[in-house]
Parts: sequence; C-alpha cells; structure tokens
Amino acid sequence: MALSLLTAVPSSSFIRLHTKGTSNRSNVNNLSVVRASKSVAKANDSDQKIVRRSANYHPPTWEYDYIQSLKSDYLGESFNEQAIRLLGEVRMMLEKVVDPLEKLELIDTLQRLGLSYHFQDETKRILEDIHIRADQSKALWKEGNLYATALEFRLLRQHGYNVTQ
Repeated sequence: MALSLLTAVPSSSFIRLHTKGTSNRSNVNNLSVVRASKSVAKANDSDQKIVRRSANYHPPTWEYDYIQSLKSDYLGESFNEQAIRLLGEVRMMLEKVVDPLEKLELIDTLQRLGLSYHFQDETKRILEDIHIRADQSKALWKEGNLYATALEFRLLRQHGYNVTQ
C-alpha cells in the first residue's frame, strides 16, 4: 500500500542535496528544490454527478415562540440590581488593590471568567500604569518571580503594549 502511494508521487517533487566533493554531513545549507510540480487528481468521468442522500429531518420543536415563552428565574429587576452592585464591587476591588501582581492576577481572572469587557477602562488604566513604571525603573515586585514576569508579559502583549523579550 505504501509503495503504491510512493509511486504515485512524482519524483520531481523531492528535495535534492547538492554536496561538493566528498559527502560531508555538515554541508546541509545547499538545499534546493529541483522542480516543483502540482499533481491534480481527475475523475475518470467528468459528467459523473455525486448524488447527495437526503435525510428526512423533522422540523425542530424549538420554535422561536416556544423559546420566548420559556420563563427564567433570573430576569427580574432584583437580579439586574444585584449584577450592577456586583460590578461596582469588582470595580472597588480593582481600585483598592495596591500590589501590581494582585492587580494582574485580578485582570487575568476577569478575562478567564469572560467578564473583562465590563472593566475595559480600568484594565487599560492599570496596564498603562504598570507599563510606564516598568520602563522607568526596575520593578522589585517581579524580581526573581518567573510567574509575575510571565503574567505581566502576557497581559501587556495581549493588550497591545510593546514589551521586549
């Protein structure tokens, strides 16, 4: 089976090594492709049509009106107020945290939970502050801490800041 597949590939698509004089294994820099060709498989009969079988699908039971008629326990006004209150608490957490590593961990957690879009302004302000302070002086909070350095690097790069490796 493998032999028949190998013979189907044209020999002109293989890479040939050119060596000078003796066969030296370290002389691999002279790689060149002799000739590239593209092989296209053609059907024997061009008029042949593939007939697609049709499955007898039944109409879905989840109609739009049915879905709209479903009731949710979390649509009340009290839940909207609770969500707004919790967003305010998270904003206060972002303001209160002093340690840059804790701020970065909080931003990372919000991203992992899928809630970071609520806090884009705060995230931008915190990362801008960390980026400016990293340029001005050597940050002692991440010295010798590979986790802190990697987290700072990843978050700054994700948000479009130019950080050197």
